[in-house]
Amino acid sequence: MLDKQSPIPLYYQLAEALRERITAGELQPGEQLPAERELGDQAGISRMTARQAIAYLVREGMLEVKPGVGTFVAAPKLTHHATHLLGFTEEIMGQGGRAHSRVLEQSVGTPPARVAHTLGLPAAAATVKIVRLRLADDIPMLLETSHIPAQLCPGLENAALAAQSLYTLLLDRYQLPLQRAHQTLEATVANEYEASLFGMRPGAAMILVEGVAYRENSQPVEHFKAIYRGDRFRFALESQRDVWSMEWADAPSFRVEMR
Repeated sequence: MLDKQSPIPLYYQLAEALRERITAGELQPGEQLPAERELGDQAGISRMTARQAIAYLVREGMLEVKPGVGTFVAAPKLTHHATHLLGFTEEIMGQGGRAHSRVLEQSVGTPPARVAHTLGLPAAAATVKIVRLRLADDIPMLLETSHIPAQLCPGLENAALAAQSLYTLLLDRYQLPLQRAHQTLEATVANEYEASLFGMRPGAAMILVEGVAYRENSQPVEHFKAIYRGDRFRFALESQRDVWSMEWADAPSFRVEMR
């Protein structure tokens, strides 16, 4: 039941009620919701308010609208475990999906100065640049750009990467096991080029992940930038509160350890 005396907007209350039913499994992926008018009647609100709640959950990727058909519960979001250093292929396969890539660029060249700095390279050093659109079950999920020092992986620019894991290739062919990574996450929106790749509208919500992956001796191996679809991914993180001294005992600190 919605609380019409609450300061919380009715559309938001309905959206949260629907979200809870989806999360609890009462509404299954692919299940059709009642029409807006019926949904509004059930909740005791107007059709326009019900439409606002549906639009809110569509933007979040919880629901999807099929024009001329109706509104349906969307497929569950994939979970990216940011505290586990897994490649996209490994992660998707671990969740029962089928992963492959569309290689957009694969070449040797001089990286941007900022990338060279994070990889500990001199200004003239070359990297192998790999740009891939990553797909799960044929649905574009993220756009990934990697820079790897060319001296560490001769011939990588010619490797077939459409159907295999880059991290597995680095381990098996070049004996470059990746042990940890430092990465940042931030909200962003799709530009026109990114939107065209994903089949979305410009300005759609995205998640930008950028960082450096290291081997066991702390040698930087890969600078990566990945743009994830905000409507198809959620990120799993583990936070830990560190108490450095009694003086700072009440100050929370969050640490993500990459393995």
